[in-house]
Amino acid sequence: MEFPGFLGNQEVKQSLSTAFSSGRFPHAVILQGEKGCGKKALAALIAKALACRNKERAPCGQCPSCIRAAAGSHPDIRVIQGGGATGALTVEAAKEMLEDAYRMPEEADYNIYIVHLGSRTLDPAQNKLLKLIEEPPKGGVFLMLCPSAESLLPTIRSRAQVFTLRPPEEKEAAQWLVENCGASSPRAQELARLCGGNIGRMREELEGGSAGQAYAIAVEMADAMLAAGGHRLLKACAPLQKNRALFQEVLGRLELIFRDACALRCKGEELLGGAPEAADKLCVLPMSRLILLPEIAESYRQKLERNANGSLLATCLCAELAR
Repeated sequence: MEFPGFLGNQEVKQSLSTAFSSGRFPHAVILQGEKGCGKKALAALIAKALACRNKERAPCGQCPSCIRAAAGSHPDIRVIQGGGATGALTVEAAKEMLEDAYRMPEEADYNIYIVHLGSRTLDPAQNKLLKLIEEPPKGGVFLMLCPSAESLLPTIRSRAQVFTLRPPEEKEAAQWLVENCGASSPRAQELARLCGGNIGRMREELEGGSAGQAYAIAVEMADAMLAAGGHRLLKACAPLQKNRALFQEVLGRLELIFRDACALRCKGEELLGGAPEAADKLCVLPMSRLILLPEIAESYRQKLERNANGSLLATCLCAELAR
C-alpha cells in the first residue's frame, strides 16, 4: 500500500501496508488523533487503495477506480459525516449505514465507509455502529475517525484495530508547507514550531487561523499556574471569554501540554504539544496533581461544546487550575 503525501507515522503505515499485502485488512479500523493530524487524509488513502484495481501498487492514482475515488464519486466509498458542534455520528446516519452496508459492492471488492465519529458520539448511535462491526457484512470495511478512542464504547474498541496518528517532525512539516502551500521557509518553520508539526493547524494558521494566538495563551496559562495567586492566570484567560473557537483551541493545546508534562515527569521522551518548555516547568508539581490536569482540560472542552457560558467557564477553569 502506498501513502503519497502522507507524512510521518511510519509504524502505522507499515502495519496497514502489511495487512493490505497479506489480504487480511481489518474490517474495522479506528484512526485517532488530534484535529489536523491527518485522519481524513489517511482514511481517504486507505479507501482509495482498497478500491484500486492495481493491487501491486495501490493506490496507483491512475486507474478508473482511483480517479473516481479522488473525485469523491466512487460508488463503493461512502463518507458518513457527523453532526452538531461535536461532529458526532447521529442515530439517523448510523441507521442509514446499517441499512446500506449489506448491499454488494458495485465495482470494488469492498464496501468502504469512512465514518466521522466526532468527540462525543452518544451510546444509541454507537450501539447501531456496534451491530455492523460485531457481525460485519461480507466485504464491509469501516474506517472510524475520532480524536480519542477512549470516547467510544469498549465493545467497539475491542472489535477494531486502533491506530494513533501523530504530527510529523517539524522540519518535514515545514518543508511540506513550502512545497504545497507556497509558504516561505521562515514562515513555514515558525508555523511548524507553533503547531507542533500539525499540518492541518499549520494550513489554518497560514489562512488566518488562531493557532499562534492559542499557542501563546496556552503557554502563558501553563506558566501562570505556578505563579502566586490567580491574577496572572485570569489575565491570560481573558481573551477566551467571548471567543468560543479560540477557547476550544486553547483547551486542546493545554491538554497536550499537560499530557507532555506527565510524560516528562515519568521520564518519557515522545511529546505531542509543541511546547516542551512549558511542559517541563510544570514538572515541579507532584505527579498526583499533574495527572489530573489533562482531564480538567478535556472536561472544560466538553462543557464548552454543551454551550456553557464562556465567561463563567473561563473563571471556573482558572480557579480549578490554580487550585
